[in-house]
Amino acid sequence: MQNIRYKLLDLNDHSFPNLRKTCEYWSAKRDAAGTIAPAWPDINLLDLPTELLPKICVVDVQQDPLDFTYRYWGTAITSLHHYDLSGKSVHSLTPPEYAQCIWDQYSVVCSTMQPQTFIIEIPLDSGYFTFYIALRLPLSSDGKTIDKILAAEDFGNERDQLRNLFEQI
Repeated sequence: MQNIRYKLLDLNDHSFPNLRKTCEYWSAKRDAAGTIAPAWPDINLLDLPTELLPKICVVDVQQDPLDFTYRYWGTAITSLHHYDLSGKSVHSLTPPEYAQCIWDQYSVVCSTMQPQTFIIEIPLDSGYFTFYIALRLPLSSDGKTIDKILAAEDFGNERDQLRNLFEQI
């Protein structure tokens, strides 16, 4: 398999309304909590855009050693990967290069304690590539450390939309 590449994306520079609404919701919850990030109980998934719900993951962050375990795995993500990783480590993603790509992104969110948006390029066995946008939002039970990550994904509206965006960045 070829390398799986990803790039940071400034969500404010692009039109992904469901991801933007999700980030605004997260920001309002963080501001209300007055901490680095809202806690998981502060989040109500039903407050998010309905069409986004199947494209959401919630990840538990384990410290020492650092690892990420899927608490919630949306149905659209199951359809995309053809498996459900609820209750399993990010290391269970296949192939291993993809698991490392996602692990790296979650690590960035933990170290920066800030929302991050990534555009990911995944080579397919057929020689083509697929792309998706992932918004990764930190959550904190104690207001000091990141113990969960809320991830929302957008697969784009047109086949070449995300490929063209990836090449522009």
